[in-house]
Amino acid sequence: MVHTVRTLLWEGTRRLRDAGDEQARIDAEVLLAEALGKSRSFLFAHAEDAVPPSVVERYRTWITRRARGEPLAYILGYTWFYGLKIAVTRDVLIPRAETEVLVELALQDLSTRKGNAHIVDVGTGSGAIALALAVHGHVSVVATDVSAAALRVARINVNRWAPDRVMLVQGDLLTPLVGPFHLVVANLPYVGRSERDAVAPEVQAYEPEIALWAGEDGLELLRRLLDMAPSRVASDATLLLEIGYRQGEAVANLARSAFPNAAVRVHQDWGGRDRVVEIRCRG
Repeated sequence: MVHTVRTLLWEGTRRLRDAGDEQARIDAEVLLAEALGKSRSFLFAHAEDAVPPSVVERYRTWITRRARGEPLAYILGYTWFYGLKIAVTRDVLIPRAETEVLVELALQDLSTRKGNAHIVDVGTGSGAIALALAVHGHVSVVATDVSAAALRVARINVNRWAPDRVMLVQGDLLTPLVGPFHLVVANLPYVGRSERDAVAPEVQAYEPEIALWAGEDGLELLRRLLDMAPSRVASDATLLLEIGYRQGEAVANLARSAFPNAAVRVHQDWGGRDRVVEIRCRG
């Protein structure tokens, strides 16, 4: 039987829709385009083209995985973050669009600094934040993670985008580092186990637990980072911490305790939710 682009899109969309995928058509298009090694626009211009059996098999395997709830990024092996194609596996959290708010704030801070700023990305995972800063800010970054598996993924991305600008270090938060750092950025786990029911089933099923959970209230790692940070940052340092949308006040209070003389501000993401706590030391 000959399968065309049109018939495969119809088949995939139907299977995903039946599985409860709310963007079934888009996902079917993305997967077929990737299986063909083409763009999504190619699909519309070649709807009646026959698809080789090897591509049909690959596509159907991917549709089955997506129908079971596996995130697209893990199926494809990559996602896009701040204009960079970032390799991902199930050893790292998938970078989210809302984290780009943290990158924007970090780049703004760097634009005001003169000379070489020492920068650390704590809990780098795939390396997405560190690479966005290195590539777009033209700076060098130290990136830490406790997970050796995550750092293997980060190494793939560093080698692709900025092999001379990002140094990967395995260790717990800031423990392996001395400083002083002028800019600290961190997207650490911030979901409390008490909030498990609010986390999407596909996130719990596929993304690494070490990158999700942070104690009962979600603040365990942020507390520890803020305990370590004062002895490892410069007098005019800025810290940017991604948070859960209900954690703004709690993390801001922790920040004021750790840095009594700093200016502390909570920034919202594009959806108007609390997303980043900024700590700006006064020098």
